[in-house]
Amino acid sequence: MGDLRKSPCTRNKNVNIMRTKTILLSALLGSLGSVSLMAQSTNVYSLNAVGYINVTIEPGYNIISCPLIASPDNTVNTLLTNGTGQFKKFSMYFWSAAAASYTEVQGSGTGWGAGGTNTLNPGQAAWINNPSNSPVTVTFVGTVPSGSLTNTLLPNTFNLVSSILPTSGDLVTNPLMNFTTAVKKDQVYMWNAVTQSYTEAQAGATGFPASGQPYQTNVGGGFWYLNNTNTPNNWVENFSVGQ
Repeated sequence: MGDLRKSPCTRNKNVNIMRTKTILLSALLGSLGSVSLMAQSTNVYSLNAVGYINVTIEPGYNIISCPLIASPDNTVNTLLTNGTGQFKKFSMYFWSAAAASYTEVQGSGTGWGAGGTNTLNPGQAAWINNPSNSPVTVTFVGTVPSGSLTNTLLPNTFNLVSSILPTSGDLVTNPLMNFTTAVKKDQVYMWNAVTQSYTEAQAGATGFPASGQPYQTNVGGGFWYLNNTNTPNNWVENFSVGQ
């Protein structure tokens, strides 16, 4: 199926060396032990670990995620309700790292293909194609995951993933993401939905270099991670209410 980094958007092949600009999500303790999580752009809010995030879907291809536990579930039908056809002609592509293949679902006038049962759980990411000429903002509502949170990146393959937590910025130095388990030749490919192009980061013998840290550009975004080893890479994030 070609270079997995470029699927499904094979019309864009621009891969640049990345320059990091950190956008940290702050965890602020309130007087009653409540937690408020807010991005620089102030488009994500969470109080007492329950809240919402706004995700902008640019025209063309986007990598999105839902770093919240939605109710009753994290299926497409719940997250992107399409009862009135607002996502008609939109397409979503769910990547299976184990099978190295996509499942595609399309929006119709009354719902989503495959019954809208595909899931977008915290830590997972998926492609969505916005066929219009205008950005579309969607709102995800739910509970912020907490505890010791593990995202298992399968070996010798590409993984389409995101932070389990509603945060963005540098994967390594961000205290919430704390991604320090990369090994030599592991690679991250970050998608810019505005320019429809990739930025690449590659790990050296001691992990990602300080001048080339990988990042997640947006809350509710995602990226490709190529695990070049023969063993799973367990990316562990930790967050507790009132910590």
